Amino acid sequence: MKPRDFVRWVYPAAQRASDINPVFVVAQAALESGWGEKRVGEYNLFGVTRGSSWRGPVLLCDTTEYFSSPDVAFSAPEAVLSVTKLGERSYRYKVRRYFRDYRSLEEALADHNRVLAGRNFADAWPYRKSPEEFVRRLVDNVGPKYATAPDYASQMNKLFSMVRKIIDQL
Repeated sequence: MKPRDFVRWVYPAAQRASDINPVFVVAQAALESGWGEKRVGEYNLFGVTRGSSWRGPVLLCDTTEYFSSPDVAFSAPEAVLSVTKLGERSYRYKVRRYFRDYRSLEEALADHNRVLAGRNFADAWPYRKSPEEFVRRLVDNVGPKYATAPDYASQMNKLFSMVRKIIDQL
């Protein structure tokens, strides 16, 4: 999917289904799913894993995650496939994880909103209307981090600009 088509698909739904700035939602969905090419199932654009509260359908998929220790483990059938040391307290994992399998784009966006509105990200939530500040707060090491990639905020900031340009052209 081309970035313009992706924005055309996700942006209007994000305006309807989320309390978060839709530029943030589209940029995050683009980053997490490779502009829709690497999404999990039809609608999981954010790489949301099953978690303990999800009661809906799931898919078991391979992915990459980043952790600060070399000994992260998961309960079978989830598994660590490989670990690569990147630097001091930085490891790239290839893992097999359960991901949420949404029935629609709106369901995925509403669940994404619920996840970010939860208590784990309460310090970031007040900033949800400012994409740059919201992403900074999501990865600032106050409470759980939303993303494990070490350069997540800088990647997102680049995408905010790109998404805004596409929106201006629509």
